[in-house]
Amino acid sequence: MEINSKKEFTVKSSAHWFIKSYVLFIFVLIPVFALANPSVKPEDIPSFLFTKGKSLSAFKAVMSVSTVNEIDKSRQDVKGFMIYRRPSDFRFQGVGPGGNSLFELILKANHFELYIPSDGKILTGAKECFGRRFPDVAEIEGLIPMVLLQWKDVRFDRLLSRDSEKIVIRISFQGKVWGATLDPQNLHVLRLVRLNPKGEIDLTADFGDFKSGDDGWLPRKFEIQSISGKWRTLAKISKIETNPFLVEKNFQLENTFSAKIEQCK
Repeated sequence: MEINSKKEFTVKSSAHWFIKSYVLFIFVLIPVFALANPSVKPEDIPSFLFTKGKSLSAFKAVMSVSTVNEIDKSRQDVKGFMIYRRPSDFRFQGVGPGGNSLFELILKANHFELYIPSDGKILTGAKECFGRRFPDVAEIEGLIPMVLLQWKDVRFDRLLSRDSEKIVIRISFQGKVWGATLDPQNLHVLRLVRLNPKGEIDLTADFGDFKSGDDGWLPRKFEIQSISGKWRTLAKISKIETNPFLVEKNFQLENTFSAKIEQCK
């Protein structure tokens, strides 16, 4: 009788341990399932991301950028500082190894100014001309609204795929068709793919190194590749300051260097 009691106690203890472990396992999985299947419907993702990013009005960043031209196998490495203010004010200063300025680029609305100290001139004109002269920089600058979740004008088209690892949706933005891959747990934008009118991929952008916190959805690393232009750019951001105080002067070139003005053609 005593032996049976011991056996019964052992069985009950094992059963209790199993039930306790199972319940704990379920409680651990519940947040995972909840994250992997967010309540946001695919068609509501653009408006959800817009709401998530609309509190960001401006930012400063320290960046390192490496661009490889696959046609002539050339490579250019630039470190610099970028400031941005919605809706379209952008400034980037490239800095050389000794800390000297290599160039300063300002883009505002449909106009640009590029100061090149070594040439002693300021190249200025319409953004369309800038895009022809510097297609890689123009493509990167054009992606900023998407990266910063300025998705007010993004239009959902269809859900392409959805599983525990990714959500892929087709969207349209500024007259272009895109495929957007998102992390299903937090809807971070992991990849953007742009299609040309023939339905072929002509640009890819991969994002990573997300942090925690209020601005954790901002990628600290991204790689952009132009299929048609045959170039690839890798950028890393070592420091981000969100919503700094910026004034109009931050987006104007100083007129102290007496540079000659050249119109972009």
